Amino acid sequence: MGSIPKQRARTAIRPPHRSIPGVPDEIAQRGDYLTREEALRVLEVKPQTLYSYVSRGLIRSLPQPGARGSPRASFYLREDVEKVRSRSIAHAGHGPAAAGAMHWGEPVIATRITELTEDGPRYRNRLAVDLALSGMPFENIAEYLWTGELQDDPIAWKTSTQPKRLAQLLACAAKLHQRPHILQLMSMTVLGLGIAEGNRRDRIRAGETPIGAAQRLMRSLAWTLGYLAPVRSHWTQGDGLPLADWLARVFGIAASNANIAALNAALIVAADHELNPATFTARVAASGSADLHSCVGAALDTHYGTLVGRTCDRVEQLFEPPAEPDAVVQRAMARIAAARSLPGFNHRQYPRGDPRAKLLMDLALVAGGSRGRMANMLDSLRRLESECGAVPSLECGLVFLCRALGLPDQSAGGIYALARTAGWVAHVLEQRLAGFVIRPRAKFTGLAQDARFEAAFAPRTDSFPRKTK
Repeated sequence: MGSIPKQRARTAIRPPHRSIPGVPDEIAQRGDYLTREEALRVLEVKPQTLYSYVSRGLIRSLPQPGARGSPRASFYLREDVEKVRSRSIAHAGHGPAAAGAMHWGEPVIATRITELTEDGPRYRNRLAVDLALSGMPFENIAEYLWTGELQDDPIAWKTSTQPKRLAQLLACAAKLHQRPHILQLMSMTVLGLGIAEGNRRDRIRAGETPIGAAQRLMRSLAWTLGYLAPVRSHWTQGDGLPLADWLARVFGIAASNANIAALNAALIVAADHELNPATFTARVAASGSADLHSCVGAALDTHYGTLVGRTCDRVEQLFEPPAEPDAVVQRAMARIAAARSLPGFNHRQYPRGDPRAKLLMDLALVAGGSRGRMANMLDSLRRLESECGAVPSLECGLVFLCRALGLPDQSAGGIYALARTAGWVAHVLEQRLAGFVIRPRAKFTGLAQDARFEAAFAPRTDSFPRKTK
């Protein structure tokens, strides 16, 4: 798409086009979906070509609420449309191809950690869902990601020594707000632990190894989840237990085989998913020679975004107890009518459904738990899929599992971050071995392409005194 001519750039700002009747302009502008006319305008194709993209699964469509049976009455996912557009112009040269690669495009970094497949992520050479069903502890899988070696015997991480004042630091941080988010407290844990362990020279003198540091870091992050439990503190009791068993203890649920297996599986399938924003951040920090704690801290801060780690919170809001199906579907329809996608559904990597979510929901049903709450959520999920085309992704599966086990809000997000830390560590270690700085280039487009920006900062002629003859 060419640049906007200068003459046009100087024209007055026109009000934005309201593409969805009855939806405020500010909502329509930031919508996750495009109307048929908007999609055709972005792609610069004929309607038949657009329908071909949809039939081939390249662009996902969604019927507009209350208007079925016609292609004209469909929404099209904005990110799919933009991806197809990027691919269509890639033949123009390296620049467009590189720009497309930054948005679910072609691979840009070589890795031996995780491959994304239709059957879910593959860690090294094994599917994550298979590893989750193998009965191996999460600790074995974490070290498999870090080292590439999968141990048959259960790995037991040593009892951790905790800095004396770390618990005091977290207790003070928890009082800064009536209810701080668990991811913020976990970020504080990483910062405090990094300070306590000193700089790189101090760690080398202390004989610290990257694996040992990663183990202690994950233990401390697990302890921070105690702020979600009734005790609301940095919970260190039971140190030395496998993390899945420890989670059952801190949340006060029965340590049954089904519960432990479900929690262990949740940790495993959430451990890594290639270069999502937080993981990419960890690799960028590692390429700049940041220490392990700084890399994980940067990843956690990125993970805190509403479109990444806090998606679990948005799923919890969608299924607010008692999660009556009619209320859930009504909330979902309201989002879709405002051209906004449903959080925790329809992961673009898994158009036929996220295998990780299916596994977690199956394990939740085996574990039992709150039958009434599960029945409501299951009914809601069936209706969302049949009426809205919404298929659960990992975040939805995590929330379903935590609700089934009776865990408090934010537990799904906390478990997600704890598990994903294993993947961040793996990518940090791999990036260090790669030995190059990640430094992508930006294409300068100039202010002339944004008429609104130019008009907003243009000097007002009426503010200057007029010249007299």
